[in-house]
Amino acid sequence: MAPWGIYVHVPFCAKRCPYCHFVLVESDGSLHERFVGRVCREIEDSPHRPPEVASLYFGGGTPSMLEPAQVARIVEKAWTVLGAPRGEVALEANPDGLTRERLEGYRGAGINRLSLGVQALDDGELRALGRTHTTADAREAYRLSCGVFEDVGVDLIFGLPGQDFGRTLDRVLEWSPTHVSLYGLTYEPGTEFARRRDRGEMKPLEPGHEAEMYSLAMDRLGAAGYRHYELSNFAKPGFESRHNLGYWDGRPYLGFGPGAHSYVPHRRWWNLSNVNRYLDAADPVMGSEELTEGQRVLERIFLGLRRDVGVDLLAFQEEFGVGLLTRFRPQVAELGALGLVEVEEGRFRLTRKGRLVADAVTARFA
Repeated sequence: MAPWGIYVHVPFCAKRCPYCHFVLVESDGSLHERFVGRVCREIEDSPHRPPEVASLYFGGGTPSMLEPAQVARIVEKAWTVLGAPRGEVALEANPDGLTRERLEGYRGAGINRLSLGVQALDDGELRALGRTHTTADAREAYRLSCGVFEDVGVDLIFGLPGQDFGRTLDRVLEWSPTHVSLYGLTYEPGTEFARRRDRGEMKPLEPGHEAEMYSLAMDRLGAAGYRHYELSNFAKPGFESRHNLGYWDGRPYLGFGPGAHSYVPHRRWWNLSNVNRYLDAADPVMGSEELTEGQRVLERIFLGLRRDVGVDLLAFQEEFGVGLLTRFRPQVAELGALGLVEVEEGRFRLTRKGRLVADAVTARFA
């Protein structure tokens, strides 16, 4: 069986950003010890023992709100119970409060890959996004991080009205991080940005303008030697996110913490999303489902098309007993005629044009 991924969701932030819809609470630190203890018990109680672990990933929220010693306790528990990952132990961090001492503490806890939530490199844009750090803070956090870790990536948001995204890309390329993740700004129900949009106080960018920003990123990052290995992710050779590749390749993973999802073929389950209920629950699992063949087919296409290598047609045939090009002949013909997909060397994948409208392409297979 393929190696598994381990995910720990840390649901704490200093404040909720106006675009954020993730499972989290604004934290003063008072719940952190309870959370660490609960996650360690959840790992201990897991009935699953991976044959091999590919990665351990701390996401959020803001995992860097946890003290290095608290991260170390979770890492040690995961390694003891589930097995040490072969290579990647990643932590998401905000630039706020990252000192050399703190970063060295995370390295000592076992972290070897850092993802900095930079989001923008313009103070006005950062204020508009509700971020609590400045451009100077981000620059200093990146400098300090590179003094401790060899693998430091940055996360960016594009699609903010009035944003000079080209300038942000120029500044990031001066840093030369190992990895760049790009996320289009969304207006999720229940977020402050969605309320502002509905009140007419905020007007989203036209899709064409947002596509121009994404296209600019593909050009600039590609020219700088970054591989566009997944729709939202660019990496220097050898620095692709092993953990996230597991999701897109359909490999098993275990999720711990509030709102975390897990998948073992062909079953998926998920935890309580309310943080306090999660902390108090004897059993944190809220629901589960057995995936039908139809769901598995659609997920294989959806996830595969996110990758630059696309869907392996032979593997699809072996798993489902029928070829993708046969089963979805009308959709493939239509999308191919529009120049949105291509078949090459036994793989079905998006073209550059198709990447600009990926959601619309994958929707044709639903």
